[in-house]
Amino acid sequence: MARRWWVLAVLLTLGLLGWELGLLWLLSGGFDTRAEVLGARLAWDAALLLPVALVASGCAHLLARRAGQTRTTLEAATTLSLCFLLVLTVVTTGRGLLQRQLARTPAPAAPEGQPVSATDQDVGDEGRFLCAAVAPDLSLPEEEGGSVAETAWAGVRDALVLQVPVFPLLLLLLLRRRPGRIPSSARAVVSPLSWVVMLGVSCAWQSDDRRPPPGEQPVQEWEGGCAPGAPVRTYAVAAISASLPLNAHGDHVPQGLRYVLEEDSPAPQEREQAPHPLVLRANVGECLVLHFTNRLAQGPAALRIEGLRATVRGAGQGGFVPGTSVAPGQRLTYVLPLPESPEAEGAYLLHDSEDGGEREARGLFGALLLEPAGAVYRSASTGEPLRDGSGWEALIDVPTGQDFREMALLYHAMGPPEVADVRSARGALLPVQDEMAGPFRPGAFGLNYRSQPSFERQEDSPEDEEQRPSTVGARAPPLRLRSYLGEPIKLRVVHAGSAEFHVHHLHAWDRRRGPREKQAPGSPFEAPQLLSPGRALTLATAGAGDFPTAAGDFLVHCHVPNHSAGGEQHTWRVFAAPQPDLAPLTGQTPSGVSGP
Repeated sequence: MARRWWVLAVLLTLGLLGWELGLLWLLSGGFDTRAEVLGARLAWDAALLLPVALVASGCAHLLARRAGQTRTTLEAATTLSLCFLLVLTVVTTGRGLLQRQLARTPAPAAPEGQPVSATDQDVGDEGRFLCAAVAPDLSLPEEEGGSVAETAWAGVRDALVLQVPVFPLLLLLLLRRRPGRIPSSARAVVSPLSWVVMLGVSCAWQSDDRRPPPGEQPVQEWEGGCAPGAPVRTYAVAAISASLPLNAHGDHVPQGLRYVLEEDSPAPQEREQAPHPLVLRANVGECLVLHFTNRLAQGPAALRIEGLRATVRGAGQGGFVPGTSVAPGQRLTYVLPLPESPEAEGAYLLHDSEDGGEREARGLFGALLLEPAGAVYRSASTGEPLRDGSGWEALIDVPTGQDFREMALLYHAMGPPEVADVRSARGALLPVQDEMAGPFRPGAFGLNYRSQPSFERQEDSPEDEEQRPSTVGARAPPLRLRSYLGEPIKLRVVHAGSAEFHVHHLHAWDRRRGPREKQAPGSPFEAPQLLSPGRALTLATAGAGDFPTAAGDFLVHCHVPNHSAGGEQHTWRVFAAPQPDLAPLTGQTPSGVSGP
């Protein structure tokens, strides 16, 4: 009897491992995990499932003896299946509660925004593979949204998903003992040799021996999702609700949304009175780990990066497939093995995209900038190292190659007039304008949360407005790009994802002093650049004769008339002499005529 229990338990375990592999392959569209990594996780699953199958077999046998009657094969399979579900539910729920308890003591994290060795950094692997392809981990501390009830339900869900093939497998295995009931061809399907062969084929599918197409580098994975030895850069990001000030007049978006870096103090809402979109940096070849928390008052939120693959871990939504959106208070971890190719350098949109762009229109977007390998980031204002690697402007020191000044411009729209909620300092909606390209609401188009709309106001100036009582909108200084004459520049231009198309353009003349010396023919800074939703591009100076050819103020705007009049027009100021709040590149000292 014990031998039959063992045989049945082993065969059932092999069948369930094959079921897990099939789900993983089906739901992920194929996988190329290395055999040693996949084998270790399957071995862990087998160590859990085999005792469960043995205990379930013993329970079913005891129930049959107490019943004292002969059961049909169908009844035996049903009883054994129910016993297996009961025992498996206890195991999966207990596992979740244990993980939840262990999660109360977080592992030491890397300094935020700074790279460390991947061999010394735990990137949050769940430490198990039991149905990991179809059930996200909900074993988070209570303060991060993982209650005991949610943890228990995660265990039940794991058990139910694994339970799907148990009854048909048991029915076939039990029928196999009675050759007269089924044909010999069907018995071969459930023979031990067949299960071993099927499991071996599944493990080898697209594994180590898969040859990548020409030009494609094989992806090496480890327990955390990135290659061994890759530098790990970690950021903690949150989605928050906050009013977005747009200009010095007090125009603002009262129901704004933002991504911010999480810090202990002060509160995210008080961190910046005049914020910019979140711009993160990492170097090609690194492993990027993003811990994302939804701190909105209501509704799910997500953090998506266009154009880069990510492994998602945490309490996501989305049914059987691990989702990328979380409810308020919950957290997800994204692990991104960044490409090593120098061609991957550039900007990538960071956005939510859960509701057709409505949240992006309210400000829930940002950018990830991939820099050259080994790059070091410094403050554009002071020249000191950036503490967390974030910010829309920076000095980039490159180990091999030319250092450069970097600026990120994120074009965005708040929607058509009937949707755009842009209000004055007094809280009233800005009036709708109707020009050659149709109606629009001033302030509904911006760059980096800044909008400078052109329309007649009742107030003569921002100074007059400041003297008026009962204002509700905070004030933001205008967006001003800054650089020195002749220095290398990389401008990262990003479309923030709304349905509106934008046309980035830089006027090659000083907007205050009239026409200036023309740029070099074919300069990327001179030609208008069409931006479709989600697109990003990099404009880099090409050398002598490229922009700028003289110091002064230059106009950066969207070439679409209503967009420019609606707020997408800002200044690029080029200096020829040193400025107290603008650090030069390493080894360069601005000189020449006085700046503007």
